[in-house]
Amino acid sequence: MAVANPVAFKPFAVTFWTTIAYVALLIPLIVVHETVPPPPSNPTLYSGLNLTKSWLELTELSREYHPFNSRRNDEIHDWLLLELEEIKRRNGANDSSVVVLADNVSNITTANILFGPKAAGTYFEGTNIVVYIRGKDDPKGRWWENGAVYSDKIIGKGGVLMNAHYDSVASGYGATDDGMGCVTLIALVDYFSRPENQPQRGIVALFNNNEEDGLWGAQAFANSPFLPFCHTFLNLEGAGAGGRALLFRTTDAEVTKAYKGSESPYGTVITSDVFGLGVVKSETDYIVFNGVFGLRGLDMAFIRPRARYHTNQDDATHASRASLWHMLSNSLHTMQSLSGDTGQTFIGERADGDRKKVWNGRGSDGVWFDIFGKGFALFELRTMFAWSLTLLIATPMILLGLTYILIRNDKYYFFSARRTAYEGSDLDPVMLGGRKGLFRFPFALVVAGALVVGSAYLVTKINPLVIYSSEYTVWAMMISLFYFSFWTIMAGANFARPSALHRGYSVLWLFTIAWGILVADTVFEDRFRIAAGYLFVFFHAATFLASFITLSELFALPTRTSFARQAHDDHEIRDHLITVPHADDLISPSREELNADNEGNEEAESQSEATETTPLVGSASGDARRTTFATTYRRSISAFMNKATSTDSEKGQAYEYEQQWSANLPSWVWVFQFLILGPFLIILAGQNGLTMVSSISQTGADGSSLLLPYLITAFFSIFLVLPITPFMHRITHHVPMVLLLVFTATLIYNLAVFPFSEESRFKVYFQQTVNLDSGITEVHYAGVQEFVELTLAELPSAAGKEIKCVSRGSLRPGLATCSYDGSDVPPNVVKTLPSGVPPQKGYSSWLDFNVTRAEGETKARFDINVRNSRSCAITFEKPITSFTVHGNAPDDRFGSVPEGELTKIKLYRRDWSTPWNVEVQWEADTDASTGIDGHVLCSWDDANTPGTIPAYDEGLKYSPTWVALTKLTSGLCEGSKTFKA
Repeated sequence: MAVANPVAFKPFAVTFWTTIAYVALLIPLIVVHETVPPPPSNPTLYSGLNLTKSWLELTELSREYHPFNSRRNDEIHDWLLLELEEIKRRNGANDSSVVVLADNVSNITTANILFGPKAAGTYFEGTNIVVYIRGKDDPKGRWWENGAVYSDKIIGKGGVLMNAHYDSVASGYGATDDGMGCVTLIALVDYFSRPENQPQRGIVALFNNNEEDGLWGAQAFANSPFLPFCHTFLNLEGAGAGGRALLFRTTDAEVTKAYKGSESPYGTVITSDVFGLGVVKSETDYIVFNGVFGLRGLDMAFIRPRARYHTNQDDATHASRASLWHMLSNSLHTMQSLSGDTGQTFIGERADGDRKKVWNGRGSDGVWFDIFGKGFALFELRTMFAWSLTLLIATPMILLGLTYILIRNDKYYFFSARRTAYEGSDLDPVMLGGRKGLFRFPFALVVAGALVVGSAYLVTKINPLVIYSSEYTVWAMMISLFYFSFWTIMAGANFARPSALHRGYSVLWLFTIAWGILVADTVFEDRFRIAAGYLFVFFHAATFLASFITLSELFALPTRTSFARQAHDDHEIRDHLITVPHADDLISPSREELNADNEGNEEAESQSEATETTPLVGSASGDARRTTFATTYRRSISAFMNKATSTDSEKGQAYEYEQQWSANLPSWVWVFQFLILGPFLIILAGQNGLTMVSSISQTGADGSSLLLPYLITAFFSIFLVLPITPFMHRITHHVPMVLLLVFTATLIYNLAVFPFSEESRFKVYFQQTVNLDSGITEVHYAGVQEFVELTLAELPSAAGKEIKCVSRGSLRPGLATCSYDGSDVPPNVVKTLPSGVPPQKGYSSWLDFNVTRAEGETKARFDINVRNSRSCAITFEKPITSFTVHGNAPDDRFGSVPEGELTKIKLYRRDWSTPWNVEVQWEADTDASTGIDGHVLCSWDDANTPGTIPAYDEGLKYSPTWVALTKLTSGLCEGSKTFKA
């Protein structure tokens, strides 16, 4: 008994193998995405690293809120200094090998901010902590002192900067943003400060302060004597609250190579390009080190879950040792590689041409991505561009050349509708059916794709934030919809008009689409240095190979002419046999035929007895007929022909009702096409899709586009299924029917379910403002208005109050701000009054300032002091042209004063009592008015003591369990006074 081919292009085999392949690939992808590699059982796996100690340090650092403008921030600063000094002592390091500095002298004045929609000047007094670990190749002595740092001979070959910020936001404990980065730096200082681990090139560890309000700690490093020494950097951040530490972005392929080889790499160049194009609005210290200081380096950060980011769930309880170890181990490998590079990688003229800093060479744009969190691919963008250009030119030429050979050999059945058997003959041509199935694929792709995109708009319209907590139901809905709708069209078309070229046309259409996409991608690679399109390069290469196989299959077929002649001759024989035969042409029936006829006649006779009404000739029923000479003859010939046909079928025959010339097509070739189109592309699309969607699925609460996450999900859902589309018409109905049920269930769920939960809480932005002149206070909640109103309905202080909600002019772009009278919950951030006296009585004493302006002049001096805060600002009704703070003018490295746009100056101080002295100048109005009006604003962020900001305490206590409060602007509470100068 013959065994059926297990990989034949038949329904069961296609259904079985494709389903197995998808399940075998998608499950590991989800597991890798959702889990973090476990930490080692030995917490001291490396000499100098102690995971248990690092975890305890994290619990201490994240015990309370510690924003820049809080007393706890000072405590963290001192705690870090003590920890670093203890490491130095324990490792026996002297002042020559390890230097720990509390940088309380670096100040920065800027006329602009590095990111954001509005211009603002800033004066910042830094409280950074810097640790220098001398490398084996570093210059001897204290080269960073006395200005000698700017000499090339003193700097030597440079070193590596590693950075994290030790402040948190006012509404979050900062376990992952950026507590894990800080304890990772502590651990790396411990590791490299040991004599046996001394780096080849020096290392500078920067613990910077006040990153959250505008990256000010990193900018203050501009005045550090260690900046000119650094040629590369590693920045550790948190844009989520757990999971794996993602390689967020890098400057070039050479520094990325330092990350390659990490124990558990995780990242893709797509995220780097997303930031580069400005799609993501938030920023990290990376843009300071690279964009302003000209260093080459990497950005490593946590990105999910975003719902806990900047909330009170960014704590050690919701973090994990596994996440900490993932960042720590990958950072160690990266720093070992960067500091251990003694070649010419980072030697050469700087890209910014700054000769006051160590030379660090010019990097090459890179393309990089991980595979299952274990492997890491890295190559240069120019390599991919050359590859893309080669594919664009060579692949169509190769396929056209192969097509030409097929045409010359008369075996090109595509687009061949008919063929004449004999040239010059008047006989009718033989139908080949080579055009059947030509337009099925694009039609099915457009319809199924439109349905998926339509589902994205439908969900966005009815339940736009369901993806916030239910990513996988959205994925399941879109994948099942595309799969079922595409299968329905393709299987239906193939049932109505079977075609052996169905698969071939689908593959060729895929190639055509991939070629068109690659044209656009190649332009972006060349013009904009965008590397995120590497997926399309692999897609095009795969479709080319599959198309090559499709065309090569045709060599197994007979020539079109020979098939047409064979078909014509068979037709002639059959036409001849239909005619009445001559006596000497008779072929006597076989014994089997006679027996079969006798059995048929006996059955017919048993079914009907002859009566007087029975016709002499024929039968009343028409089913039974008597055997005659002619019918016996014809049946004998028919049996003979059928027997010959069945004998030939053992060698191969066309599948079911497809064209007869396709009988010789190999039935196993589809497996190679699927292996080329399927696994690798599914892995890339799955990884990138999961990463991209999870990174933005919860950004709708931040004011970002609600539609974008669904469109990205739709794109990757379609792309995930594309590798199977050429073979889908052979899939049995079982899988599509199951997916139809999945689509129905997930659609209902996505449209009806409440979008938030205790695990995925909806972010509401909080701030309380106080008019220190009038005593009027308001509480503001910003977010999606529908859910903000549900939140306010639960707050006792909002009960019975008029609530005003505005979208235009909202304090948070893209969201509505709802405000109400906060007199029932007055802030008590400055405790100067006796117990029992309402805080409102002391409002006017919170902020003191004096404005001095000579009559007729267009300049003024502000002397500002505030109680229990070190963050204030001055806003002006009209633009100013220049300003100084304590005599310091804006640093040109951060941009000049924007003409006609500067209406705000932000002020930060190192201590809690020194007044700010600000001098500003402006142009007179056309009406000869020389004065200027505005406000002095100060903020308070310290909510560690209950009762300091009662409105915030109330929000935490009474908000629904599915709501998380986060800061709206730089201060949880903001007070203001007006001035006229």
